[in-house]
Amino acid sequence: MELLTPSDNTEQPPLYSLQERNELTVVVASLSLGGAERIVLDWATRIHPRWHAHLIVLRDRNKEWPVPSHIKVTRVESDARFLTGPKSVSKHNRRLYVLQMLGAEIAQSVIPVCIAHLLREDERTALGMHGATIINVLHNAKHGWNEDVSHLDAAINTIAVSDACVSDLRDLGFAGSVSVIRHIPPRRIFATDTREQFRSQWKIPQDALVIGMVGAVKAQKNYGRALRIFKSFLQKRDAYLVIVGGPVNILEEGRRMWEALVSDIDQLDLRMRVAMPGFIPDAAQCLPAFDVVLNTSDFEGMSIATLEALQSGLPIVASKVGGQGEVSSSGLTLIDANASDQAWVDALTTRIGQRFEPPAWSKFPSYRLWTLASLARPVLDCGKTLFVTANLNSGGAQRSLVNLATHIVGCANFEIIVNGNSSHPYFYRRLRAAGVRVQRSGDTFNAFDHAEVLVHKICAEDIGTVCFWNVDHKVKLLLVKALGWTKVRFIDVSPGGYAFDEMDETTSFQRFAAYTSEEYYRRLDTLILKYDGPYPAECEGKVLVIRNGVSFPVHTKSRYEIGSAPKVVMNGRIAPSKFLEEIIEAMQMLRESIPNVELHIFGGAEECEQQYFEKITATAQKKLGTGVRFYGANFETISQIAQFDAYVVLGKHQGCPNALLEALAVGLPCVANNDGGTREQVIDGVTGLLVSSTNPASVAFALKRILSNRNLAKRLGRAGRSHVEKHFSMREMTEKYLQLFAQAPSGEAQMQRAVE
Repeated sequence: MELLTPSDNTEQPPLYSLQERNELTVVVASLSLGGAERIVLDWATRIHPRWHAHLIVLRDRNKEWPVPSHIKVTRVESDARFLTGPKSVSKHNRRLYVLQMLGAEIAQSVIPVCIAHLLREDERTALGMHGATIINVLHNAKHGWNEDVSHLDAAINTIAVSDACVSDLRDLGFAGSVSVIRHIPPRRIFATDTREQFRSQWKIPQDALVIGMVGAVKAQKNYGRALRIFKSFLQKRDAYLVIVGGPVNILEEGRRMWEALVSDIDQLDLRMRVAMPGFIPDAAQCLPAFDVVLNTSDFEGMSIATLEALQSGLPIVASKVGGQGEVSSSGLTLIDANASDQAWVDALTTRIGQRFEPPAWSKFPSYRLWTLASLARPVLDCGKTLFVTANLNSGGAQRSLVNLATHIVGCANFEIIVNGNSSHPYFYRRLRAAGVRVQRSGDTFNAFDHAEVLVHKICAEDIGTVCFWNVDHKVKLLLVKALGWTKVRFIDVSPGGYAFDEMDETTSFQRFAAYTSEEYYRRLDTLILKYDGPYPAECEGKVLVIRNGVSFPVHTKSRYEIGSAPKVVMNGRIAPSKFLEEIIEAMQMLRESIPNVELHIFGGAEECEQQYFEKITATAQKKLGTGVRFYGANFETISQIAQFDAYVVLGKHQGCPNALLEALAVGLPCVANNDGGTREQVIDGVTGLLVSSTNPASVAFALKRILSNRNLAKRLGRAGRSHVEKHFSMREMTEKYLQLFAQAPSGEAQMQRAVE
């Protein structure tokens, strides 16, 4: 007898095997000291060693971000493999030719996807000429784009760094799929003497007030306005301004912008108060030397400098442009573009010396969203369905999946993948014995771990339909965000209202991942409910009700006379949601009129419910003494419960409870509370007795009616069995799922939903 369900050393399905060399490819225009380039290197560094990054660099620069040694780098301009050929070919055409060669290699690789940062259309076309999937990234607001929307491929996903960038795309008429990834840089750890060292280099007194700015010297940054603001600020407080950044790589323009900035400093008589150290590799290392950060950009996609300052606990005053307002933090003050210089001065004055809590998004691993995007590609659809489930524990959701899977073997092409370890081997062994292929996507609780494996598997095996069956909402959000632009068909089998409530509880995750529940529900192809209940408005027109089915049992109840002692049975997990305390109290009340009544409990408790289990067993012993018996986890109760006289079940957030179906199918007279799909199984006074709440007195009264009136018990038991046979048959359940899986997905409709 297993009262506590074991978890250690439990036989588990095999882990899905990733290839030994999981190489993800990214191409970037250069490694100039900018934010886009920083994102690329940050991602490539942080995914190691789970994934290996191959970085293709189009143009070499004199000042570049350093590249960690574990990152594979191919330089189009200087790699010896590409320096042969006729000298008459222009540099640009040679670059396109090399990109074609590299694209052919990518197309033949295990993961034929390439994320393209800051490339032009002809460069992306060359890369994708031989079949590789090229995903374009927009790093700026529309004013900073190097081409207009007519150059974007609407059939392939586009990545934008902010919602503001998406708005620009839509305003300009782009109708393709766009996915937002707001990159969160890692929190830095600085040496204790960093502040002192940089101030010494810049010849700034250690006790001085320093306003810092980070970014290349170009028109977008509006350093001229920053100087005017700083000049006004000096009328209130003595301070220094440090601009970390040099001229852009376009020589003529860069030199002109730099000279203009120097001229403005002279005209405003700020030479002794402004330091311009130029480009500093990894400029974020300077942040401890600042007291506040200023950002006067005219437009931004999503400023990495802003995010790094906030991550480092440094307050920032920035222009309210682009994605700046999408990174909420108590350390950030946003100033409207039309605000006066005095408004900026007041904001800086207020911010100086303020401390604030780390932003809520501080530890969110957004870099893993880039990995998911690097794995996702169009799927050809081989006709296979992939069931995704959280575990194969001893719950009702798991039982209904196992029942379905074992009945459609040979009738459908499908597999099951489990997001983690299970606490009992029974369901896995049953699936394996039936010939169902089962794997695990991992043995952690990390949603990104599972989502990466799932995207990899779906794309590698051209799986056309994904069916979620009791899955972590974060995994679902990540998977549909990554593959929503493809023709993969997504089906969510939901137990009902509480699952939608649980989805609502992930609002912070949705915000950080830039993918809302509304987007998720709109993209779903089918939402399956276990009973006729409420559903999100976004699912209107694509909801099916498929109730759980149960095989008609061999051993049914034929005699309703009570023996030496009335026996009440319940079957289910020992968990707070099953209201065992109320059932025990009801039994104690029942014993006042039926002294020898017994309670028999089938079901075990998960390790996480050990304290609750100990409380329940102690309460049962105290109130019922020898009149209660615990049987532990039992997966074959349907063949054993016909011997009992009444069945009781109380539950919260129930879908279409399997244990109750089995009791009804056996012919047991049942008492249940009115929750979820229970009311469709137990029609009060017809197929059982339905109590309006979990109140012990109501439960005791209903049980007393059944145990005291065996003609009523017989009538309810037989009607319940007939009701299940007619409306909850395994045959009907399997036929409806097989019909659903056989439907051809509509790629055009899916793309339209993804765009909306």
